[in-house]
Amino acid sequence: MTPTAAEHSLADVLIHRQIITAEQLKEAILLTKQKGIALDQAFIELGWLSAEDIRAIYDDAFQIRFLKLEDVEIDPEAVRHVPGAVAHKHHLIPFRRSGNTLAVAMAEPTGPEALAALRSVTDFDVQPFSARYDAIEHAVYLHYGEPHHEPDSDAVIRCADDSGRRSRPRDLMEEGSMLPVGKSMSPRRGAIFDTFVADSANQFAVGVARAIARFEADSGYNPCHLWGAPGTGKTHLLHAISNFVSTQSPLKRLVLTTGQGFVDDLFECIRDNKLNFFRYLYRELDLLMVDDAEALLTHPWAQRELADTYRHMERSQKQLVLAADNNLVTEPRWSQDLRMIIESGVIAHIGRYSEPGKREIVRSRIGRVSVSDDVLDFLAASSGDDLRDLINVAQQLVAMNVIEGQDVTISVVRDIADYCGVSLTAGSAEKIRMLLDTGIGRPSGEAQTDSSQDVPGLKRL
Repeated sequence: MTPTAAEHSLADVLIHRQIITAEQLKEAILLTKQKGIALDQAFIELGWLSAEDIRAIYDDAFQIRFLKLEDVEIDPEAVRHVPGAVAHKHHLIPFRRSGNTLAVAMAEPTGPEALAALRSVTDFDVQPFSARYDAIEHAVYLHYGEPHHEPDSDAVIRCADDSGRRSRPRDLMEEGSMLPVGKSMSPRRGAIFDTFVADSANQFAVGVARAIARFEADSGYNPCHLWGAPGTGKTHLLHAISNFVSTQSPLKRLVLTTGQGFVDDLFECIRDNKLNFFRYLYRELDLLMVDDAEALLTHPWAQRELADTYRHMERSQKQLVLAADNNLVTEPRWSQDLRMIIESGVIAHIGRYSEPGKREIVRSRIGRVSVSDDVLDFLAASSGDDLRDLINVAQQLVAMNVIEGQDVTISVVRDIADYCGVSLTAGSAEKIRMLLDTGIGRPSGEAQTDSSQDVPGLKRL
């Protein structure tokens, strides 16, 4: 059925066909002003129409097709033709340009103000599509970022933790310090499964991570909790999963974030009265990975939301991965609800690397730089559990060898470790002294000296 002369917008159709009354329309318009939402969304929130009803009206009265925006790859070139201020204000997102036509997904595709705003900023012929309000909001935030507005000093809500502290609103945080709501961290390019050194301490965790990356629905690994001391490779595995999925399953929707990032996103959406938007962002994912999940320990309200998020994802066989330095099941501040959820899945502990594993890590980092077995043995035996320290020393060795052409010896390793602030484990100073006294690891022609004078805390025998 085509619209009559009196039916120029959704509101006109609803009134003219006696689907709603004039009083109901006034109430809906008032709600749009109070909450900053589109008119059709107001009808839905007031319970007068369903999303399916509105789609049918757009299709029947205006021949405007419904678009499942979350399955559409939005063209950045199309986005460029509409300013962010217009997209935010009128809840719309251009997604494709063909010749002189610009296809735009709109929360209110017949809204006169939105259409007038588009005509004022582009000369293209606008082809409107209807789409879910929360899907449009998500796309606008991802492609345009936050709307530019002055922070409201009264906008801070109290999301207090057990200690009574309050999270700061995102508007008042350091500019550029955070990602847009629901935006995944960019995975490190070199963090892939092939560059992860497998060891007896992490073989199970690596196997689980590979299965998750392949979306093996029957793996029984949902949710997955990776835990281990800092520097044992948890973050590497999460980034490896992200890199694998982005290349092998590019249509899968994933978010890699941190515990603090999850808390910040939730806080902002509660503050801005957009909790449904937050839930759309996180619950419609195929894969959600939260690194440093212990940040949620002081935010019980965020833990409750994470538990609800998992239940929604689990019903659709979507995957949740949590990584932390300690086993969250044993944390007293971790909610009983989340404890039971984690215990229903798989818990993969990443233990301490063996000395052969550490040797392999150093070899993988130094490339073609020539390093003796004695130096490798020393590094593997004297380094601590945090592999970031070992990797830092290895990278400095490469730089020194390439830039200065200096041979890699044990005495050089000792100096670099001191320079990097890396503490060697107990007994390593004695190993240095013994190796240097016997001439191992010293460049040829170097005079033998009392090495105890060069090693802090080592007394001469």
